[in-house]
Amino acid sequence: MVLCIIWVAWHSYSNQTQNVPVSKTSTLTETPASTITSEPTDFTASFEIYTNGTRRIFTAAMYHNQAVHVFIQNPDPSIVYVKESGITWTDFFSTLPFSLTKDCLVTGTKETYCNGEKKLRFFLNDFEAPDALDLAIQPGDSLRVTYGE
Repeated sequence: MVLCIIWVAWHSYSNQTQNVPVSKTSTLTETPASTITSEPTDFTASFEIYTNGTRRIFTAAMYHNQAVHVFIQNPDPSIVYVKESGITWTDFFSTLPFSLTKDCLVTGTKETYCNGEKKLRFFLNDFEAPDALDLAIQPGDSLRVTYGE
């Protein structure tokens, strides 16, 4: 008898929640693209950063395996491992303990290199690409960031 009452109550409740009318004043929105789950993938790309002609190296452990969807490792920390599609260069650099925007680089040791007399420049696959940070990483991509000479 108790089970019968519980079933009737649950069935009545579930019918009410399925038939809730949407008022004319409510606004329905689509899920933003940024919240949609990315497709799993598995490829590599590469990057280099030069400041005043000196290549920055990322062999310190603080740079390695900082995220599951995009990361670098030893023994070659210039290789970017990408595990989800749609990951941008900004997404990748935001996992590392330094800051990089199209105007400024602040290293892990807090050295600052910002546009002024010298310029921060981005080269994607050997072509200058000022908006490279906004682009999704593609298989085999090579990003070079330079500041100064």
